[in-house]
Amino acid sequence: MFEEINNKISDLVEKDSRKIYEVSFSFPAAIPLEFQELFDIIQSVPSRDDIRIYLFTENDERFTFKKSTTEAEYNSFIGELLQDEQIFVKLEINKEIQNGHFSVYCFEQFAEDLIRLPIEEALNAFSLILNESEGYIVFDLFDNRNIFFTKTMFFIGANNQEVNIDFDREQRLQECRETSYFYNQDHYELLPDDFKIILGYEGNPFVELFQKIETILSLCMLASNSSILKGNLKLQIMGQRSVEHTYDLKDIEGNPILYKVYDWIYSGGSSIDKALIARNIIYLHCKYESLLRLDSKILAAILSNYNLYLKENVTQYLELKNKVADFISGIVSKTGEYATELLDKFKTNLIAIFGFLFTVIIANIVSDQPLDNIFTRDITAILELVLAGSVVYLIISFKQSQYQMKKVYDSYEELKKSYDQILTDDDIKESFQDDKIIMDMKKTVSQSQKLYLFIWMGFLVILLVSVECISENPIIFSFIKMIIFGERGGFE
Repeated sequence: MFEEINNKISDLVEKDSRKIYEVSFSFPAAIPLEFQELFDIIQSVPSRDDIRIYLFTENDERFTFKKSTTEAEYNSFIGELLQDEQIFVKLEINKEIQNGHFSVYCFEQFAEDLIRLPIEEALNAFSLILNESEGYIVFDLFDNRNIFFTKTMFFIGANNQEVNIDFDREQRLQECRETSYFYNQDHYELLPDDFKIILGYEGNPFVELFQKIETILSLCMLASNSSILKGNLKLQIMGQRSVEHTYDLKDIEGNPILYKVYDWIYSGGSSIDKALIARNIIYLHCKYESLLRLDSKILAAILSNYNLYLKENVTQYLELKNKVADFISGIVSKTGEYATELLDKFKTNLIAIFGFLFTVIIANIVSDQPLDNIFTRDITAILELVLAGSVVYLIISFKQSQYQMKKVYDSYEELKKSYDQILTDDDIKESFQDDKIIMDMKKTVSQSQKLYLFIWMGFLVILLVSVECISENPIIFSFIKMIIFGERGGFE
């Protein structure tokens, strides 16, 4: 920013903090900076930041150089000064985060400002920066050609605007909330991934701080419960038994194995199941060693135990597949039987009714009554009672069929629920074919029941009308006539 005027100024002092960048220098009034040189400095600052340049002399003559300042105004101020006067300059830039970008004008000062903070304040500072961005932050470096980045923080040259973001920070935060309880989560909304350096360079002043914070946050996400209070990190690991640890934040050093365990837990599969296995192994290890000294052997033990756990789940999964196949096959068979059961009962009822009719006819044949007087008033009444009984039998049969189908559907749902803890929702949908078979079966059975119900009811109505028509003394027709016309002929 000051390369072009370095030979004209003296006493250059820079201070870059998280929100404000300040520079002071001076130049003689006899050889002043050109208007364009100061204007170029203003133009080099991104529009998201607010820059002001204050000029003053020992005689307290003051001038504020802004974007709106004209060359005539500046030259007028310089022209009124004595040739032997020294002009002092204070440049101030108020920095803002916009579209995930943040300016760093003096990297060394900016790094020093953050590194000197106590860990709790450093956590708070980074949390505020990331919360103002959209899941990632790009630090535009104006004076440093070295670049480095983590999964969510990118320290790159100011002219390099493109970064590759392939990490879903919000989803990872949600998984961590569901798997472990970090008391300070709302205050320090951070992840170990925010500080895991993917690409770095030798001599990076942030390395030690980032590794320290990465380890602290990894411990928080591994533990069942954790908190950061008064300079201490408190952890509770609930494995086979509950064990608690307390560490002074100043004493914690970077341990890459802790991040590897954390990353394994939250990268694919059930984070809750993985965390439970890891905590059990860590509990056994921490009976003899400090949690901070977790090594690759413990990571290998965690992975081995998880593989055994997967094998057990695979066995259960195959059992589920077989049970589902057998159950669905049984459902198809049962529903087919239930669908035709109503038809079978209709056939049985039909045989009973016609059997009764044939009995009446045969009884009249062997008697001395004439055949043209078979359907007497008594026979008609008995037949219609039989038909009324058929209606009752129809209703009972239909209700029984519905009850049987409900039991089948309920048992189907119970089987699905019994595997909620083994499979994900997507796995259950796939295993049960997203309920397609059971829905098709419901539709088929419902259509069959309606068809058989219609046939049965239609037959009973036709038979009732036929009996009334051929009867010498119809009961229902006579009753209807009496209602409509007030006649009593059928009851005389």
